[in-house]
Amino acid sequence: MVIITVLSLFSSVALAYDKVYLKRLLEQNQCHHCNLSEAPLENHNLEGADMSEANLQGIILTNANVKGAWFTHSRMQGAQLEGADLSNSLMDYTQLMDANLKNANLDGAHLIFSDMSGADLTGASMKGVHDRGIKFCNTTMPDGSVNNDGC
Repeated sequence: MVIITVLSLFSSVALAYDKVYLKRLLEQNQCHHCNLSEAPLENHNLEGADMSEANLQGIILTNANVKGAWFTHSRMQGAQLEGADLSNSLMDYTQLMDANLKNANLDGAHLIFSDMSGADLTGASMKGVHDRGIKFCNTTMPDGSVNNDGC
């Protein structure tokens, strides 16, 4: 029982964001290769931020402005992106499994070879998305239909 408790503490610590990285992002708009998992960034203006190759699992960017941000090769499983403006963002090779993208603006975003399995895109805008090689599997599309093309 003690071992399970200790292991669960380490697993939750490993997922929590690092405050040094959060400070760097907020001050310099840059957090390349960092850990911002579960960071509370709802309603923030992070336009053009570089969060590429980062651990962003469960990050909370609800209603945030992340226009033109770089998320290339980032791990964003379970990210909360509802209502976020992700237009013209670079999200190539990004892991967006089980992400909440309801009502998000993805117009002009680059999602080449991204994994959107289990993501919810209900009501999202996706005009001009660069979408070559996106993996859809149990993905709820903007119109509410479920896309299983990549399963």
